[in-house]
Amino acid sequence: MRFIEFTLKEGFCQKTVEFSGIANIIYSQKNSAGKTTFLRAIFYALGYPIPSTKGIKFDDMEFWLIVESNGNPYQLYRHNSYLSLDDGQNQIDYSLPTDFYEIHTKLTGCNNKDILDNLLGASYMDQEKGWTLLNRGKVIGNISFNIEALVRGLGGKECVEELQQLEAVKRQQKKYEYMHSVAEYQEAIHEAGEDIEYDAPDEVIDHRLEVLRAEREPISDELKQIKSILRKNKVLVEYIADMKLTVQSSSGEEIPVTKDTLVGFTDNNELLTARREMLAAELENINRQIASLEKQKGKEEQLFNVQTAIEAFDSDIKKISVDAIATQRIIDQLKRERQKLQERIRSMTKQDNGVVLELHNCISAYAKELDVSETYVSPNKDYIFTNDLKSLSGTILHKIVFSFKLAYIKLIKKKTGIILPIVWDSPTGREVMHSTVEKMLKIVQRDFSDHQLIVASIYDYDLRDKKTIEFKDRLFSSTDIMSVN
Repeated sequence: MRFIEFTLKEGFCQKTVEFSGIANIIYSQKNSAGKTTFLRAIFYALGYPIPSTKGIKFDDMEFWLIVESNGNPYQLYRHNSYLSLDDGQNQIDYSLPTDFYEIHTKLTGCNNKDILDNLLGASYMDQEKGWTLLNRGKVIGNISFNIEALVRGLGGKECVEELQQLEAVKRQQKKYEYMHSVAEYQEAIHEAGEDIEYDAPDEVIDHRLEVLRAEREPISDELKQIKSILRKNKVLVEYIADMKLTVQSSSGEEIPVTKDTLVGFTDNNELLTARREMLAAELENINRQIASLEKQKGKEEQLFNVQTAIEAFDSDIKKISVDAIATQRIIDQLKRERQKLQERIRSMTKQDNGVVLELHNCISAYAKELDVSETYVSPNKDYIFTNDLKSLSGTILHKIVFSFKLAYIKLIKKKTGIILPIVWDSPTGREVMHSTVEKMLKIVQRDFSDHQLIVASIYDYDLRDKKTIEFKDRLFSSTDIMSVN
């Protein structure tokens, strides 16, 4: 996959960038010029739930992205949860996040969720987390990377039942941990000597209010939806009328397209209008009952000492019966069960899976080329699943992360045919020498020449056939400079 052209628009401000298919430097002489926002926006346009940066709200912006994948061009447009994809023959409209996998299956030709879930983590290294993300963790925002899932996908392994069991155990554990927190809070109240009983509220009024509010919510939601549909219908017919469209009947007669000639439009609108009036009347009646009960409750509460919100909360918490010891015992049991399931899944993932050895060999080769000692990259192929990152820091961690990412990209291409773009944000950190990054980039251009490279940095690296896109001031600036070396 290659990015061809990207346009982003916020209000009246618009920026368009054309990329080189080989190497691109998103360059600025200083930080805070919009480089990180620009890179994140590209992946947001691809449908990922990328978080906005300070001062920019992606959900309010519009994005146009042209990509090439498997030799085919695709035009994408995204605004908030709406995304359209045009392959040159058809335009398909999607809704995110519901249609995320369908979109990326169309773009990559891959329908394996274990692989699709981990493409971003292999391709993109964010300046905040990307250069310390080795084999599992957050890529950006709430988007995760997991090496076990990727290896399963690339090796054609399935652990559907075990994964479902694991998710069920995780949910149970979380619920019991919430319960245990309640027990701990109860103990804190007791130790503080705050075991005071407060006057209970009028249960009859509270119950009736609860019922009425529950009845009101779906009515209110449906009413809002109908009002929205009616507004959109009005805008639609006005738009159609302005376009002055006509259709030709089988007899050859040209018929103008208006709200009067749209079959069923008037009847449908009248039905929606009638439903709106009925719901509005129901809502008004419920609101009137709620207001009356709240007024009655207010008068009664004037006769009693007013409880603070925290006192009422403490009073309610103390009424909950939670056995702290039994709850902790269940949590410990669930943790053990969770660990066993994770070990079983990992074992099933590795069993007779040649991808594990291929990844290990590839990682070791790149780490060795970058002068990383075998002390850090164990000869044991299970090292790729390590949880021990405490022994890694600074330049060593940087080099090992680089080796892992290149191995992921290489194996993804070999097993699926997906040629990922390599996108790096600010590769030169405080503990990493400029020469080390230059060496990494030379490896990329040597071994990954068919992959598009995009690097955002305050350094204009020496790359073959590069295009430098200089951001002079901020993201939306008319003074940007683009040059090809």
